[in-house]
Amino acid sequence: KSNTTGSIASVRAADMENRTVTDAAQALQGKAAGVQISNISGAPGQTASIQIRGYSSNARTEPLYIVDGLKVQNLNYLDPDNVESIEILKDGASAAIYGIEAGNGVILVTTKTGTSSTGQGRVFYNMQQTSQKISNLPKVLNAEQYINYLLTSGAATSIDDFDYDGVTDTYWADHMFETGQMSRHTIGFEGGNDRGSFYVSLGKISSDGIVASNKDVYDRLTGQINADYKIKDWLQVGITSSLEKTETEGVTEGRGGGMSTIGAVMVYDPITPWVYEKGKEPARIQQWLNQDRALPADKNGNVYGSSVFAANSNIWHPAVMRDRADTETKSFNARGTAFLNITPIKGLTLTSRLGYRVGYFQTSTYNYELFINATANQSMSINGRSSNNLYYQWENFGSYLFDIGNHEFNVMAGMSYQRSENDFIYGSANLLTYDDPNLRYLDNTLNSSTMSLDGIPGENNNMSYFGRLGWTLNSKYDIQTSFRADAYDTSKLDKDHRWGYFPSISGGWTISNESFMDNIKSKLDMSSLRLHVSYGILGNVNALGNYQYNTSLSPDIEYGYDPGNGQIVGVFPADRLSNPNVKWETTRQLNIGFGARFLRDRLTLNLDVYNKNTNDLLTSTTAPANTGYQRVYVNAGTVNNRGLEIELGWRDEIGDFGYSINGNIAFLKNEVTKGISKDRVDGSSISNAGVVTYFEEGFPIWYLRTYILEKIDPETGLAIYKDISGPDGKPDGIINADDREMAGSGIPDYTYGLTVNLNYKNFDLTIYGNGAQGVERLFALGRGDFPYGNTLLEFYENRWTPENRNSKYPKPNYEDLFYKLSDAQVFDASFFKIKQIQFGYNVPSSLLRKAGISRLRAYVSLDDWFTFTKYPGLDPETSGMGGNISALGLDNGNYPISRKVVFGLNVSF
Repeated sequence: KSNTTGSIASVRAADMENRTVTDAAQALQGKAAGVQISNISGAPGQTASIQIRGYSSNARTEPLYIVDGLKVQNLNYLDPDNVESIEILKDGASAAIYGIEAGNGVILVTTKTGTSSTGQGRVFYNMQQTSQKISNLPKVLNAEQYINYLLTSGAATSIDDFDYDGVTDTYWADHMFETGQMSRHTIGFEGGNDRGSFYVSLGKISSDGIVASNKDVYDRLTGQINADYKIKDWLQVGITSSLEKTETEGVTEGRGGGMSTIGAVMVYDPITPWVYEKGKEPARIQQWLNQDRALPADKNGNVYGSSVFAANSNIWHPAVMRDRADTETKSFNARGTAFLNITPIKGLTLTSRLGYRVGYFQTSTYNYELFINATANQSMSINGRSSNNLYYQWENFGSYLFDIGNHEFNVMAGMSYQRSENDFIYGSANLLTYDDPNLRYLDNTLNSSTMSLDGIPGENNNMSYFGRLGWTLNSKYDIQTSFRADAYDTSKLDKDHRWGYFPSISGGWTISNESFMDNIKSKLDMSSLRLHVSYGILGNVNALGNYQYNTSLSPDIEYGYDPGNGQIVGVFPADRLSNPNVKWETTRQLNIGFGARFLRDRLTLNLDVYNKNTNDLLTSTTAPANTGYQRVYVNAGTVNNRGLEIELGWRDEIGDFGYSINGNIAFLKNEVTKGISKDRVDGSSISNAGVVTYFEEGFPIWYLRTYILEKIDPETGLAIYKDISGPDGKPDGIINADDREMAGSGIPDYTYGLTVNLNYKNFDLTIYGNGAQGVERLFALGRGDFPYGNTLLEFYENRWTPENRNSKYPKPNYEDLFYKLSDAQVFDASFFKIKQIQFGYNVPSSLLRKAGISRLRAYVSLDDWFTFTKYPGLDPETSGMGGNISALGLDNGNYPISRKVVFGLNVSF
């Protein structure tokens, strides 16, 4: 911080200690201003999404991840216990040295190396046992309310339509959610001296989620080996190596319209029983039983309840959604680096580093034969996919630090080569020789026309040259410049447009070192006051798919028949027109900030203001007429993100009592300043209702655009929508898509985090939370073609009735085709979560010494226990994006984050 000229946020090991997260990225939540950690899903083993300073792309928005110098795809494999520190490069100048892949920011992770203050090594063991359950039960209609709602809406005309027994009132959440368990164990060894160090650990996580049964489980085994040794005073060698083995089973989520396990819990009707008692099935069910239909049943053979309205949709019983398939995913990955440092003269270090990733990924799915009704059923099928990957990088660079009088110089230059290879094979079939669970393999399938087989290898290469020059004068003035040149092979870019150039410049002024500051420093006990300014150009080549600049050929067998040899295989041009000028997305960012430490370093303040423009967004658009092609990829559009970030901290000690309070807040304004088309571009839609997110100039990226519920007729209770599509924006008496307006955005106006640490003698207490304000969500679980689904209690309690004419929502009306696409479905999803309340006790060392124990700490923690929000859905934190940037702001029914009680133990010898 004393000489940095860019905007860099740092999170240390102590900030991540004893969190119940399985992903190192989740440990960053609320810890750094301008870094939004989105838990898209709370399911076991799911990785977090990281956005640095807003959303800049309509494709990939994740930052570049570098772990110990190795480029990795995510941080999900890292045991947080193995992480020493995480640095987030937020501004253009800091990230520009990573060039064509740094457009969304860069996250640098350093894993632990062995240390020893006593000359002896250390053995440590960390343990957690966690009980987890759903945090917020869904508030939906009960049977009486549901029947009343459908009768009022006209979806049902009489009580006879329900085939209701008058007793059943199923609350699906009671059946579908349970108390899950997670255990976590890490054992490790570390040591070192003035010549070298080592760090070895082995970690095991087993998690059974909150969905009843064993369908949402995650098991991970990780190993870490880090070592370095100074062979000569001028020669050092070292390695970092991690191994990861995972097994995962999951339930469906985030598909919208009740087309998933989590969605069905929200929308399946309450008048359908969980199961039918044997011999007491309704006539429509008994008829199918007599036909030997494969009706889904529980382990006791009781047929699961089937909605009387199920024939009108593909929404199934939540347990059927859960059990309709057995899906198992396994993976094994090895990652690491090996490096060589040579110091021929003082200040000069030459480094050669080889990094690698190698692994396999295997998933298999068996779909059970199921019969729900004549229009909703599935046949037995099996599919499997196996893939392997190899990636390696070789980097050579040198750095030279030297002084000339009051001038300090830092010079670095180098090159990097990267190559990745991957291959996969996929097969599926609908007929099996055996149905035994131990024989569900593709090898036991029968040949049929429904079989399919896919597989294709892939490879890409890129190389880079980079350099950096830093200059400091009198420990007051700093200037740093960097430059990187990147080139990709023809898998990404045309050979005549493969090079990208990414410069940056930044400067810092340590004002507190000026003589005119002496009196001010004395009065404020100021130790540091520093101003920094930076500008950099970055790229985002990850928005590009393979060969999108070119026209590809597709094979088929529809071009002729040879009586002797059968079908003749031919090829034809795909529907994509070539565009050799396609290139990466480019981001230009200006940052101005300052940092200060006052009152004997007890008070710290950091502030940054930035303006970031991303140009040349990659998009697919309609190909020119008469070309014979349907689409073409082009670079078009600009997105602007600008904001203010503030970090404030205070720490002090009063006798045996110590405390610290650290807070951060980040304000963000996101706007599309140039569209990717002359018309607004469609994004994501609600199931069978219509598109609700758009990319359009003058609005946030993928904003919500809906019909606007202007008022409710007090006499009839019918919705009256805003009419603006006539001449000059005046009403024309017709409501159509042109009458829709912006109804919100899934991008928060600001995010914030707060951490309080208290300690007294051997006791400590940590309270930590984070939140987002000014974010909207559209409840997208209501299907446009299915008015029989259950809905939020919010819509029922605040609906129009003859007794409640001044209502928030109109009278239920299934013929109102605009309602599902209106702002009546949009809610304020702002929230604040207390992510952790942890109380710990360190056993006095005087009691441990005789047992040879150097540290023993026990703690109990409440994680994600309290959520403050007005959002009526399951979880405002997981209700966004769902892995699709165009679905930003849509709640499609994602797996909620669980509430946890944690017991933990840290022991070291």
